[in-house]
Amino acid sequence: MRWGFIVVLVSGCALVKGPPRDGECRANLRTIMGGEVAFHEVTRRYTVHPHDVGFSPPPGNRYLYLFAPDGPLTLRDGKSMVDPALAVGLGPDTRSRGVTADWLLARFPADVRALLGIHGECPACQIVVGCVGNVDDDDAVDVWTISTEDRVLGGKDVVRGTAYRHRNDKEER
Repeated sequence: MRWGFIVVLVSGCALVKGPPRDGECRANLRTIMGGEVAFHEVTRRYTVHPHDVGFSPPPGNRYLYLFAPDGPLTLRDGKSMVDPALAVGLGPDTRSRGVTADWLLARFPADVRALLGIHGECPACQIVVGCVGNVDDDDAVDVWTISTEDRVLGGKDVVRGTAYRHRNDKEER
């Protein structure tokens, strides 16, 4: 009987802690890729506008999502003045957290940002989308990208449609 109580207690602690926070980014990047592939099938091109693929993360998101290295962002703090059809990214939900899109954008590594966007001539083009977030409220960030083509990053083969972590927030101090 005591063992059952201990198992329930340990399980309960894991539930209170919640799922890994970096799962939000990976899941959303896979959703974005699904939208991009569907968009490409219809238009024979990809898009750098989240609005075009119907991407809008739910309230409470921790990550800034970028479809291109530069351009206007839709902010999630109620102050955004950018037409969503022109935005190339979506900021975190700053209403529930103190991390802003500007803070994350400043920490998005330039070499990784340079990978973002559409590459090549459509319809044979490819796209890379990325995200940056702060999952444990320190100064380090978590950075991921996903692409419609196979890549070699950090000496590893990365299959198209697979999210790749460039920076790990929990390991950088």
